[in-house]
Amino acid sequence: MTNAPDYWKLLFKLRSNITLDGDLELAERELRALVQCPIEPIGEDFLSSWQQAGWVLPKDVATHRCGVVGYLCHTRPIELNLLFRRLSFCEQVFGIAPDNESTREQLAQLPDSLVRVRQVNGQIAFMFVPFNAIAEWSDVVARRASSPKETGVMLDYLCNALVDEVPVELPQAARSIISTKQTTGHLFHGLHVYKAKFFPRMARAFLNLCEGATVLDPFAGSGTALVEAAVMGIPAIGVDIDPLSVAIARAKAQLLFDDGAIAEAIPNALARLDNSAKGQGSLFEIAETHALYSVTPTFLRRRVPEPILREVETDVADILSALRDLPPCSPLHIALSDALSRKFKFRFLGLGYGRFSLTIQPRRLRQMFVENLLYLARALAVWQWLRQRTGVVPAPITVLHGDARQLPLEDESVDCVVTSPPYMPASSGRESYLKSKAFGMTALGLIAPDAVDAVEAEQIGSIQRAETIHNLPQSAQEVVLWMQSDPTRCVKAAATASYFADLRESLREIRRVLKPQGKCAFVVARQHVFYRYRSREIVRLVESADITADLAVQAGLRMLEQIHVELQKQNSVARPRSLDSYYETIVLLQKA
Repeated sequence: MTNAPDYWKLLFKLRSNITLDGDLELAERELRALVQCPIEPIGEDFLSSWQQAGWVLPKDVATHRCGVVGYLCHTRPIELNLLFRRLSFCEQVFGIAPDNESTREQLAQLPDSLVRVRQVNGQIAFMFVPFNAIAEWSDVVARRASSPKETGVMLDYLCNALVDEVPVELPQAARSIISTKQTTGHLFHGLHVYKAKFFPRMARAFLNLCEGATVLDPFAGSGTALVEAAVMGIPAIGVDIDPLSVAIARAKAQLLFDDGAIAEAIPNALARLDNSAKGQGSLFEIAETHALYSVTPTFLRRRVPEPILREVETDVADILSALRDLPPCSPLHIALSDALSRKFKFRFLGLGYGRFSLTIQPRRLRQMFVENLLYLARALAVWQWLRQRTGVVPAPITVLHGDARQLPLEDESVDCVVTSPPYMPASSGRESYLKSKAFGMTALGLIAPDAVDAVEAEQIGSIQRAETIHNLPQSAQEVVLWMQSDPTRCVKAAATASYFADLRESLREIRRVLKPQGKCAFVVARQHVFYRYRSREIVRLVESADITADLAVQAGLRMLEQIHVELQKQNSVARPRSLDSYYETIVLLQKA
């Protein structure tokens, strides 16, 4: 049956930066969901047989840990534009199809500059580069290019090399871009540093697995899942309790739909900032700058030396003055918040008392902000190149300031949910997501300098919250009871009980707003490790994913499965036991 004349033969060549078994499993799951037919892994030895169709694959072929370089399938005619927009793990797609009008119509939907088509033995042989492969390379291009114009030159060269009629070994510069492991900054995901950010490739895979006409992320964070859904053609709704997260997500959405106004605002802001540094501002601007009040969060004032504090607040005042004609929380304001978040780096000690160490970057805030704007100008140029070359028009994004425990949405109003809630380290005192970005929030006027603790207490997982174990699943109760009995961790027990109760409430809300049979991909850490602070010896492993599954069932959702995915850690000192393998788990749920 698979050799019938109307069947297509498709070969999906994997990205060279897919190195972990979990990535391969997700890639295989995603492909099966998209092509709706059996697929088989192939090794490098298979590629020689593909030459019989007239294609010579590039010499730069990455063989993964289990010998897989790609996947092969035989399928009925398929919508190529859907594959082009949605594939997450593939660098190139090769195909052999019947030479007929239907095949040519499908190929005509692909962007001319990213596809190669020719006749071979009475059939059509084709190859195209998926959108997300280029999008992931684009952030590397934006960071390496010396100007916005150069980004287009670099992307043109890269894509031309990949779709060339006679593929050759790529130069080292091109190979280094294609094989980059930094795949989280494209599509403006690099606009603002964000702890525990959703991995874009993982979000795309879950969007493909959950299948829905609309998607909700009730813990929207910096908007990663929303942006990825939009470029895949899926309308997205995001909700977050943190006002800065909402501002970041809205700024990303604004950048996706920008008609050139933001690109024009960047040189104007830089010119104003340069004039103020030279003392060339108007008397009105000087008076306005001096009238600005202190924006430093109260809890930080005693930790920052006075000379640094005066310098930072002066820079913040000058930058806000340069941005005065822009609406509040514009993408340029978010660039200021990012600079502040990088200037002051927190490391919470996990003792349950809110203690933290603080590292202050020596570079001046003004210079960090200028570098952010220059990068933003290049990122905008990259996005405009992508829009023009691919024809991709993003779907609508709606970002709401609200609480996942009480979603501002109607019953049964969304088709699927893809989300990653705050992790248990927040309730165990190892992290305070809000305090680490508080300076940006106060500088943008989102909260008052003395209101940080009050706002932090409202967050899910806040160490300030307290709840009993009443009605929690047995698995969650056991963790809290153990913490209560441990002299070192008893102070965190009530906050951890509150964390579990809040997760359950958010899962109930997810069930309420999901349409019948709607799916939810709920991404959590597989385990949480408690260890002895000096020896780093493990004293207890908490199966976070299993507890989350129990909470979901208690909330009325049906458990479909758990998918464990190992993540490649980029920062070897990011976690107390940094040499351990780290897994996240997708708890796949469904509303019955």
